[in-house]
Amino acid sequence: MNEASWPLNPPGGSEGETPVRVAILANRANSFYRPLAEGLERMFKDIGVDTILLYDGLTALPRRPVAGAGAGANWKGKLFRVAQECGSWLNYRKLLGQLRSVDFAVIVGHMPRAFFDHLIDDQKLRRDVPHLPIVLYDLVYLGSRADWVKWVHGCVASRGVTKGNHWGLNRYDHHLCITEVSEYPVLPGAEHFSRIGINLIDPSLAIESREICALIDFERPNHLPERAIQIQACLEAGIPFKVLHGSYSMAEIRKIYRSCSLYFIAHCESFGLPICEVQACGGVILTPYANWCHAHFFETPEPGHSGQLPENFIVYNNDKQQLVSELNRLKRDYNADTALGNFKRDQPHLYRGNLGELARVVAGIRDGTIHSTSHQHHPTLQQLSDAVDART
Repeated sequence: MNEASWPLNPPGGSEGETPVRVAILANRANSFYRPLAEGLERMFKDIGVDTILLYDGLTALPRRPVAGAGAGANWKGKLFRVAQECGSWLNYRKLLGQLRSVDFAVIVGHMPRAFFDHLIDDQKLRRDVPHLPIVLYDLVYLGSRADWVKWVHGCVASRGVTKGNHWGLNRYDHHLCITEVSEYPVLPGAEHFSRIGINLIDPSLAIESREICALIDFERPNHLPERAIQIQACLEAGIPFKVLHGSYSMAEIRKIYRSCSLYFIAHCESFGLPICEVQACGGVILTPYANWCHAHFFETPEPGHSGQLPENFIVYNNDKQQLVSELNRLKRDYNADTALGNFKRDQPHLYRGNLGELARVVAGIRDGTIHSTSHQHHPTLQQLSDAVDART
């Protein structure tokens, strides 16, 4: 099913049938959570689904009690903890009231944290809303990230994985992702997911400047030589540039994206939402290595090979002279409308989303193919780890 053929209101069923309703659980953090949630809300509305976007939904989820928390605190500390627990209880009761009015819930999250044991008290949530399919919407898909499967399973501290008995794909009843494309193919047994992309059709993402200006991403201590080449090449080519540092609100960072035409990648991205947001503003992406943008390959490459990137991506092999040459060419040839057109043509699912795929998910909720016990049939973290070992 392509975008041109998906039904205008696929979840509604026959005339007079109650439409499917969904709750999207997110937050307002200056990160990817809000853009994903708001884009998903637009996609659901495009296919006729009633949507409740809960910006406090993630913080209201029940958490597992932390053993020994608050031990040794004075009376003020204990009183503060009791007040916190009362506030959390009230927020959760409010959330339950909202969840009981919908047909399924989508948690906006990202691995590895989305699979940490302490993120949600799964037993409590499923006991309180036993009818409710719980779906994860992530930038990427754990089932195609063999490296992260092993890191989460092994609680690798250097990768930010906390100690605990973490989850695999069996935490959620279904998995939505922007893309599953990576350096690794999808693991056997992990084939049940939906690549729905993302919707970035938002007034804050638009062509504003048609002048050449480069944006250099936040500094990464492990990649200072690559950063030095980016800066030196801009100076030699006479390209004005801005450097990201500190923190920005969503409105502030998107204003910067609208003012820039070139975006330099600073490290290997797990996905890289700014790569999409910059292109939605008519920008071009420059990367020293193709595999720093592996999630944007047209498809997962064969082992030992590099994938093919869309036309808006320029790979300069971390060679300063090659980069200077590319920058001089862009000074002559860059066109914001062309770059935006390339993005819409090459990666339409990253601009308006894959509405046909999302409609199939909603149809699965309606007909019971995706249900509140679907998670029980999905691979555990141990099974995913065993699949990685079997493949290698």
